[in-house]
Amino acid sequence: MTSPSTQSTDDETAWATASGTIRKGMKVLAPDGALLGTVERLQGEEVILAEHGPDERASFIAVTQIDGVSEDTVLLTDRGDATFGVGAEP
Repeated sequence: MTSPSTQSTDDETAWATASGTIRKGMKVLAPDGALLGTVERLQGEEVILAEHGPDERASFIAVTQIDGVSEDTVLLTDRGDATFGVGAEP
């Protein structure tokens, strides 16, 4: 079985991923529920977020950071970065 392509073209508005179908305009939420932005497009393995101001650069998230996709929301996973390295020995 081959994985669906996540390459984006200008006329696409929906993209199939392992987590579910992501559509242009969906809200992207951090694990704590904070709104990070809205989906503009997929480019390779990155979800590009819409720019909201003239001085704002486009942000992105990796597809691997997605925990789940609902009807209108992309929820990111809590990767445990706050504890990264805790208990590790040098």
